[in-house]
Amino acid sequence: MSEKATAVSIRVGSIFVLIAIWYLASTLMADAEVLPGPLAIAYAIWGVLAEPGPEGNSAYFHMGITLGRTFITFGVAMLLGIAIGLAMGLRKTIEYSMMSLIPLALTMPTILMVFLAVMWFGFNEIGSLVAVVGVVTPYVAVNIFQGAQAMDKSVIDMAKVFRADKRMLIRKVYVPQLLPYIFSAFRFSFGMTWKIVALAETFGIKYGIGYMFFFWFEQFNMELVLAWIIMFVILMLILEHGVFARLEHAAFKWRPANKLQT
Repeated sequence: MSEKATAVSIRVGSIFVLIAIWYLASTLMADAEVLPGPLAIAYAIWGVLAEPGPEGNSAYFHMGITLGRTFITFGVAMLLGIAIGLAMGLRKTIEYSMMSLIPLALTMPTILMVFLAVMWFGFNEIGSLVAVVGVVTPYVAVNIFQGAQAMDKSVIDMAKVFRADKRMLIRKVYVPQLLPYIFSAFRFSFGMTWKIVALAETFGIKYGIGYMFFFWFEQFNMELVLAWIIMFVILMLILEHGVFARLEHAAFKWRPANKLQT
């Protein structure tokens, strides 16, 4: 058996082991409403996908809302983080000024940042955007800053000798050298973003998967709470491993190791 097949077998096997433990725990527990079994959750997921939910909105509507918020806030946080990190790597004055602020943002608990954002800007799209930017941007900036420090300065100097303008420097020199760090920040930050968006929705932002978590939590319907959680995790795993992993492979296909730096 090849290494790839072995890895797939172990991953699938671990999922079945987890389901078996879940089944045993739900069977041994006296109150099935507290911990429903896998089969009950599977039926609940089918019902959520097949029928309209509260207020007549389907599961696909709420998934679309959460995905939209995730992609928009993630895009803004990534662009800001890349710009700040690159500026820190190229300008010492910016590095000195930002390095006194970024540690403050990095040490801020995520739940506190989300709480402050929705309290200051309301339970709306602006609140979720500020929460994501406040948490994710510093991580991206630090990653890109490390990449900027590791860039081959001789290549930059050579490009300047040939009078390359700023646009050409960014496209032909900076971006190719920063690409591994960008993808590393991309994968890590996306995972953070969808969790923050779901948390902000749970706090009270109208519609979305997190909103449905809290709705069914208030009804103490554990079947539907777990059903929404599992659907949410599956959706994001499909995006991370089915979409972003393919983008990473395509971007680094030319590299022998085909792996990101971290």
